[in-house]
Amino acid sequence: MKTRTIQSLRLVLMLTITGSAFSNSIVHAGSDSSEAGSNNVQSTDTYYTSYPGLRSQAFDVGPEIYSYSYEESGFMEEEGVLFGIRLGYTDRDWVSKSQQATPSDGGRMMRGEVRLAYGQVDYDGQTMAGIPYAADNIDDWAFETRFLLGGDWLTNTALNTLYAGIGYRYLLDKLSDDPAGYDRESNYLYVPVGFQWDSSCQHGWSLGFNAEFDVFIVGVQTSHLSDIGWFEDVDNVQESGYGYRASLKLQHKSQKGILILEPFFRYWDIDRSEIEYEFFGPVWEPANETTEIGFSAIWMF
Repeated sequence: MKTRTIQSLRLVLMLTITGSAFSNSIVHAGSDSSEAGSNNVQSTDTYYTSYPGLRSQAFDVGPEIYSYSYEESGFMEEEGVLFGIRLGYTDRDWVSKSQQATPSDGGRMMRGEVRLAYGQVDYDGQTMAGIPYAADNIDDWAFETRFLLGGDWLTNTALNTLYAGIGYRYLLDKLSDDPAGYDRESNYLYVPVGFQWDSSCQHGWSLGFNAEFDVFIVGVQTSHLSDIGWFEDVDNVQESGYGYRASLKLQHKSQKGILILEPFFRYWDIDRSEIEYEFFGPVWEPANETTEIGFSAIWMF
């Protein structure tokens, strides 16, 4: 597990350096062509007035709603709707705050994200003894935080971003609200690697998309078996799996801020965990899949 973590962190560093180097090469190429008399040169006032989508620092906040589906094939499944809020902060060091600065064609991007959601799901599965069992309106809490680092480059008015980072996902399934159930906690540590494209940084409406692959580092699934009797809680380590996510963006840009309407898709495929042995026998977390399909409305300022 330690070796896998080191390899994943090396991947983050490699992709970040590659993205930054790529964006810097484009910046230098743009500078050279400008010196050679390129007709793409713009005044700084025109640049910052015409491109409200380019901000050196920006906060974003907004609600999201999504359908949630979790399945352990042959064992159980849960389905429901979760409501949440997303918060983010983006820093682009190549976009100057001063209108007197010379415009740049790209550079470093740094971003932090936090997501919190709550909803209720219906459980359809079986007890530890294999007896069919169902429960409705189970409380679920989800939390996720991410740090991303990458490189931007402009092509005409389109903004391209290649990024990598580190992410943590937490889910609490309050099945103990039912007399025959117990709480389950899920923890994922992963490396997001992705590409984002925005068709225009100018005023008005534009389209964009985001595509990402999530490299799973390690997970810990905690089953609170003490909720149902004289058992001890169990921590099962998950060492393999993957995830991916994608979204489309309809954006409206103005000097006051950016409105982002974003349908999204998030998916996880996690392999069976390591086995832990309790006094009543072996305990493991089965292979499972999680699917989230939803919509968010974000205000960036």
